[in-house]
Amino acid sequence: MSRPRVLVIDAGLGNIGSVMAALKRHECTIERACNPNPNYTKSEFTHAVLPGVGSFLAGMEALESTGWAAWIKRSWCLDDRPLLGICLGMQLLASEGTEGGINSCALPGLDLIPGRVEHLAVNPGIALQHVGWNALHWNDRENALARALPDSGDMYFVHRYVFRPQDPAHSLAESEYGQKFTAVVGRGSLYGVQFHPEKSQRLGKLLIANFLNL
Repeated sequence: MSRPRVLVIDAGLGNIGSVMAALKRHECTIERACNPNPNYTKSEFTHAVLPGVGSFLAGMEALESTGWAAWIKRSWCLDDRPLLGICLGMQLLASEGTEGGINSCALPGLDLIPGRVEHLAVNPGIALQHVGWNALHWNDRENALARALPDSGDMYFVHRYVFRPQDPAHSLAESEYGQKFTAVVGRGSLYGVQFHPEKSQRLGKLLIANFLNL
């Protein structure tokens, strides 16, 4: 297999440094870009990573203003190449999200994996932000992203909104914090993880390796 060539999309959404460091632990070449280069060719990269932290509204505004939203939908995805959204990057793949909208009205997302991003519903007495290690339970053990990963293995989460896929088949793995929620989404060559694989030590490294092997 040829060496993966990874594009890291830097739309100013943070968390880029730790993602770059995690990718450098693998046999791949990496390019970090703040804007889509019109000279990129179809064979320029084999994989793309969309990291992010922050609100859904701020994330979509950043992708639109930098040109990444149009490039991802009209260039990258048309060629069916692997893309991994991390944390907010996962949520932006959805059809819509409520974070940042007036009176929680839905805001349009990239609409690459049908679904809606909503506030995590927890019982009184449970902290509204889910922070820390939590078990990942795979719904689709046959998916390439799950290869060699144990069921109930811990990943590191920091979030208060969750992605609710329209099609249950797109929910590849779940976790639980006051309620069950989708922790990994996937549709074709598009994937998103709610946790931070770059902060999830050995199992996070293995998940990144599985993505780079797609």
